[in-house]
Amino acid sequence: MNIATVPRNLYQNWQFAIEINGFDVALFQKSSLPKTEFEEVTFAPAGSLFDQKVAGRMKFDDITLEKGILADGSEDAARQWLQQVGAATLGIGGTPEMYLRELDIVQYDRTGVETRRWHLHGAWIKALEYDDLEGGNTNNTIEKLTLSYQYWS
Repeated sequence: MNIATVPRNLYQNWQFAIEINGFDVALFQKSSLPKTEFEEVTFAPAGSLFDQKVAGRMKFDDITLEKGILADGSEDAARQWLQQVGAATLGIGGTPEMYLRELDIVQYDRTGVETRRWHLHGAWIKALEYDDLEGGNTNNTIEKLTLSYQYWS
């Protein structure tokens, strides 16, 4: 059988969940995925005609999550998390262990079976922003979280 004629399934971007302690998973509508990259280290050994390159430290880029906000104000997890980080960094309450969280990004197939999972270790909220307000606009207000983390597995 020719492999080019066999239909193959690809991952779908629309079936996912974000699992963070304290958050309602149903409110998340968008997420970036972890990005890993190595720093480039260059050096010029004696007698070499050109620089040598090797892999340096591993880096993990921030991720961005977007979620809806309940109109009754009952879901306030992002603001509370931001306040925990602020209190610890200002020295008025807590240590990093109190605001660092484990986070999972889970992808599902069409039948709802988990197919992939990214586990982010030591995540913390780096930025919190909201959509602009606009008269006559009927869109829901979206909360955008930028998260930094130590590494993922």
